[in-house]
Amino acid sequence: MATAVTPMDCIIFGGGVAGLFTLDACVRKGMRVVLLESKALGTGQTIDSQGIIHGGLKYAITGNGSRSASAIKDMPTVWRKCLAGESLPNLQHVVMRSDFCHVWRTDSVRSKLGWIAAKFALRTKPVILDADELPHALQGTKGSVARLGEQVIEPRSLLEILSHNMTENILQTAEGGVEVSRLEDGWLIQLLNPETGEPQDIFTKKVVLTAGSGNAQLRTLFSLEAEKTQARPLHMVMARGDLPVLNGHCIDGAKTRVTITTTKDYADRWVWQIGGQLAEDGIHLVPEKLIQRAVNEIKEVLPNVDLSGAEFTTYTTTRAEQFTRGARPSDISILEENNVYTCWPTKLAFAPRLADEIIRRIGPKNDSEPVRIQEFSSWPTPVVALPPWEHDQPWTPIEVLQSQ
Repeated sequence: MATAVTPMDCIIFGGGVAGLFTLDACVRKGMRVVLLESKALGTGQTIDSQGIIHGGLKYAITGNGSRSASAIKDMPTVWRKCLAGESLPNLQHVVMRSDFCHVWRTDSVRSKLGWIAAKFALRTKPVILDADELPHALQGTKGSVARLGEQVIEPRSLLEILSHNMTENILQTAEGGVEVSRLEDGWLIQLLNPETGEPQDIFTKKVVLTAGSGNAQLRTLFSLEAEKTQARPLHMVMARGDLPVLNGHCIDGAKTRVTITTTKDYADRWVWQIGGQLAEDGIHLVPEKLIQRAVNEIKEVLPNVDLSGAEFTTYTTTRAEQFTRGARPSDISILEENNVYTCWPTKLAFAPRLADEIIRRIGPKNDSEPVRIQEFSSWPTPVVALPPWEHDQPWTPIEVLQSQ
C-alpha cells in the first residue's frame, strides 16, 4: 500500500534559534509547516552560545566590523520588546542572565566609546562608569569601563519558551532517516517515525535549512553544493565556583580579548563561559594549555577577581556561516536555490531578522489564524539540549594548575 502524502507549505530543517524563530513566524502567518530535528533542540551553536544580544558596539570598537555594527544595531530593541512581552514572539518568561553588559579596555578610551556609538548610530549607547559605580569584578581595571544595554539570556530557556507552544509542529527524526526527491513542482520528503518505524511522506514547495553546521550535509541531500558553507571553530573555557557575576567584553586594540558571561549550574554554582579571542586562539591549544592561558588572561584583565577554589574545563563548538573565504559575514545569509533556502543568522541576535526575511520571501501576504497540524500526533518531539556546563566532563581545580 502506498504511503499517504501530507501537503505542507514549508518544511524547516534544524531546531536551533534560527529554525524556531522561523517556525514561529510561519505558524503565525497561518502556514502548514513542520520543523524536523534529528538531535536535541539547539544542539551545537545555539546551546553553546553565550546568550548576548549584540548591538554592534563590540564590532565598531575593534575597527574590524563597521558593516556588522550597522547591520546589528537594531537587534537589541527588537529582542527587548519580545523579552518584555510587548512584541511577538512573546519571550517574557525567558530566563535573563543580565539586563546589560559591561565593556572595558586595558587602556583608556573614555572619549572614543561615545564617538564610536555616534558614528555608527548605534541604538545601545555606552554609559561610562565612574570608579564608585564599578561592579566588584571590574574594580582595579586599567582602562575605562562602560555599561551597555545589551541583554544576556539563557539559551536553553529561550529554546524551551520558543518551542513550548509549537510541539505539534516540531518532529524528532532519526539520524539518516530522511530521504528527499525532487518533483516538478516541489519536494517529496520521506521520513520514518523514530519510535514506530512507520513511514511518513510530506510534499512541500518550500524548504528552509537552518541546521547550522548541519546545513552542509543537508545541502548535499538536496543536490546543492556543500561548499557554500564554512565553519569557524571555537575552543571555549568554563570556570565554576565562588565567582562574581560578570557579563561583558574586554577589548584590547582590534581584538575582543575575552568575553565572559555568567550563569548557574544544577548545583547552584556560578559558571563563567569565557570566549572572545581566547576561544579563537584556543582551537590550536590542548585543554590544559588553554585553561592556563585563560587563568593568566583573567588575572591580567580582572585583577580584583579571586580565582581561589575555582575549577576549569573547556568545550569546542563551531560557528556555521555562508562561505565568505573565512571572513565573518556581517549580516544574515540566505541562499535561494530550487525553492530551498539555506540560512545562517551569523549571530544569535540576528534570529528575528532572519525569520522576517524568510517570511518576506516565502510567506503569505496576510496574517491568518495558526493552522493545527494533527497528522503527526504519534511522532515524538525532541527535547532541549543540555548546556555545555551540564555535560559529564573533568574539571581542573586552579590549585592543580598552579602546582604544575
